[in-house]
Parts: sequence; structure tokens; C-alpha cells
Amino acid sequence: MARLGDLFPNDLQQAAGYKPTPPQSVPARAKAAASGRLPVERTCVKDFAAGQEVEGIYLVVEAVVRAAKNGSKYIQATFCDRTGTIPVRQWDATDGVFAEYRTGGYVRIRGRVELYKNAMQMIVFAAQNADGESINPADFLPVSVRPLDEMERELDALLETFTDADYKKLLTMIFSDTDVRSKFITGPAAASVHHAWCGGLLEHVLSACKTAQSIADQRPFLNRDLLMTGVLLHDIGKVEELDPGPGFSYTDTGRLCGHIVLGALLVERNILKLDSFPKKKRDLVIHMILSHHGSLEYGSPVLPYTMEAVALHHLECMDAKVQGIQTIIEREKAAGNESAWSDFARVVDGRIYKG
Repeated sequence: MARLGDLFPNDLQQAAGYKPTPPQSVPARAKAAASGRLPVERTCVKDFAAGQEVEGIYLVVEAVVRAAKNGSKYIQATFCDRTGTIPVRQWDATDGVFAEYRTGGYVRIRGRVELYKNAMQMIVFAAQNADGESINPADFLPVSVRPLDEMERELDALLETFTDADYKKLLTMIFSDTDVRSKFITGPAAASVHHAWCGGLLEHVLSACKTAQSIADQRPFLNRDLLMTGVLLHDIGKVEELDPGPGFSYTDTGRLCGHIVLGALLVERNILKLDSFPKKKRDLVIHMILSHHGSLEYGSPVLPYTMEAVALHHLECMDAKVQGIQTIIEREKAAGNESAWSDFARVVDGRIYKG
């Protein structure tokens, strides 16, 4: 079976710590200086302080043009590096200025950090597209606190625990696909809500698997292998829904179809490659993927109708929401928001009490 280091694109290998970028040579630095592209010492997002003047290169997570009440235009954006994100405004912006911002790209800016409603934001005075400059993606991509190779080994060890030959064969086929495997291991679990970092998808799934195993141990009447298959595959569609590149944006396919449908289709394609995969088992696995959001209003085309599907919905939802809440608390703390309540958080459809 292919290993992670063989599957990672070079820039993501660097971001995950597999191949640290070698120091820039003196001739390379001289060439960069001659072209006016010598890197500026950049302040990390987590180190921003109110009133601080900032100059450096940041990753554009998103950027849109808005109309102010006086009729002028301004840019509303989000910048990030691997230490955090910060909302951004650039006032009196023209279409030419907005062209310097590219979602998922890099921009060199000069601005000032301000405190607005108990949270940090950046006011940009000048911006210039920096996509052509020498940039190490590892400086801008958040990565799981768990080493990716360690989680990959845990995934492989988990696959060996299956006693049901059909489920094991299906999982082995899916995770032997080099493209699926690399995206599953390195990709985020979401664009922003929870586990939004390299390795976040695998981290979320392995965490949910631990909870699932505990539930199966307590309730032997559950089909353990079916439950674990559902946990491992419930978000598999995200390998096609999310772009793992800078910014963790949605692919066109992801926006058009969504990860639930994409996951069901991916599993169905693999089942069709297997000889005599039992129809009932196929239905049960597909049902778990389609129902794991738990309700029609949250995107599941069917409700969970089996014990394993009900268990999957609640345990994966708990893992996603708890991690999502913790991420918001950490992000607001880093931004200097020390109030007892968070700003509005979509993960709870309200404000989080931070204590």
C-alpha cells in the first residue's frame, strides 16, 4: 500500500513537516532582492496586537467587494497563516485594487490592526498580489497537531481489525486508491467550521472511530463492523467537495453536489468493482452516508433508520461540534476577545459561553 510521503504533493509535504524547505541560498536571495521580491519579515496572525502596523504576505481565505452606505466600495476579506485568521477591510477600494486579492492566493499588504467589537481586525492601506513570489506554503497552511504519518498508521491498523470480509474488502479498495487516500489523509474536514486544517478529515474520523468503538463495546447488539465502516466513510465525499489547497475552498463539484451525495457515489462506484458484494450490506452502508447529518433540513436526503446510522449521526456530530466550539474559543482568545461570550457561532446557531 502506498505511503503518505509518496502521495503528498511537494507543497503539502512541506506544510505537514515531511520535507522542510531548505534555506534560501545567497544567490537566490540576491536574485529576489534584485527583483524587488525579498521576503518581508512577517508578523504571525496570533501575535497581532491592537494598534500594530503590519507589513507582510498573507493568504487570502476569501474576499468580496461590498458597497458602503455612502456609495463607495470596500473590500471585505479574511487573511490567514498557519497560526490563525483575521477579518480584513480595505476602504475606498477600486476594481483594480480588488484584482490584487485572489481567494486562495497570496497578497502583500501594509495595514494596521484594530480592535472592533472586542475582536481584532485588519485595516489594509495598500495591497499587491504576491502569488509570483517565493513562498513556503507551510507558513500559511494550518496542520493537525497530530502527525499525519502517525494518523495514517492508525488508519491502517484500524482497517486490520475488521472481521467482516465484505466491509474489509470495500474499505481496503477505497483506501488503496492513491488519489482518495492522499486527499483523505491530508485534507480538511471542513472549510471553516471544524477540523479546518491539513489532516483534519482523518483526525475527525479517527476521533469518531474511538467513540464508535466504545459504544460498540458497551452495546454488543450493534454491528460493530458496520458502524465502523459508516464512521470511516461518512465524510469520504469531502475528498471531492473540498479543495485542499490554500484557503480550503469548495470545488465546483462540491458546491453542485455536496459531500453526502459525492460520498454515496464514490462508495457505490467501488462496490460495483467488487464481485458479489451483498446488496443488503450495500444498502446499509449507503444509508449511513446519506443519513449521517440526521435530518432533512441539514442536508441528509433520508433520516437514520438503523441503530448504527443513529449512532453514527450522534457521535460524529458530537465530535464535529465539540471541536468546532473549541476552535472558536481558541481563535477568539488569540484575537484578544476575552469576553465571557463568543460572537455568533454557526456551530451552535448562537453565542458560546466561554466561562
